[in-house]
Amino acid sequence: MLSELQIKNVGTIFDTLDHDKDGFFEREDFEAIGLEAISGIDLAADSPHRGHVVEAYVGWWEQIRKQADADGDGMVTRDEYIASVEQGLLSDPSYLDAVSRAADALFAAADVNGDGTLSKVEVVRIYGGIGLPEDMAADAFDQIDSDGDGKISTDEWRAAVQGAFTSVGPETVGSNMLGHAQ
Repeated sequence: MLSELQIKNVGTIFDTLDHDKDGFFEREDFEAIGLEAISGIDLAADSPHRGHVVEAYVGWWEQIRKQADADGDGMVTRDEYIASVEQGLLSDPSYLDAVSRAADALFAAADVNGDGTLSKVEVVRIYGGIGLPEDMAADAFDQIDSDGDGKISTDEWRAAVQGAFTSVGPETVGSNMLGHAQ
C-alpha cells in the first residue's frame, strides 16, 4: 500500500507527464515533456542532449506502457498508473532504471557548464521547463543538496528522483521534490 506522500507524489508525476492534460499518458506526452524539460536550458540546436533526453523519456514511457496499460489501448490512465505503482511497479528494477535514465539524461543536459553538478539556477530551469513553480524547485534543491555544498551531484539527483517515488516520509531525500513533504 502506498503512503499518503507517495500517492501525492505519484499523482503529481502523472499530472506533470500528462502533457496534453487529456487524462492519460501516451508516447506523445513523453516526447513533448522531454522537449519541454530542456526548453529552459540553453542548449545549442544541434546538441545531442536534446535527442538523449527525449529518447530517455520515451524509454520511460515504454516501461510504463508495458506494466501499466492494463487494457492494451496504448494509453495509461491515472488509475492504471497508480494501480501499477501500488502493485509493485516501483519494486521492478527495470522501471526505476528507466526513471534513472531519464533523470540522468536531463541532468547531463542541464549541466550546461559541464562541472558534473547542478546549481539552483539549473534546477529552477528544469522545473520551469515542465511547468513546475520556481519555489518548488528551490525547496526541492535545498532538500536534494544533502551535503549542503550548494550544488547537486549526479548521485544526489538520482537518489532524489527515485525518492520522489519511494519516499514514505518527509525526511527521505526526494520526498519534497514535488512539494508534498513540507
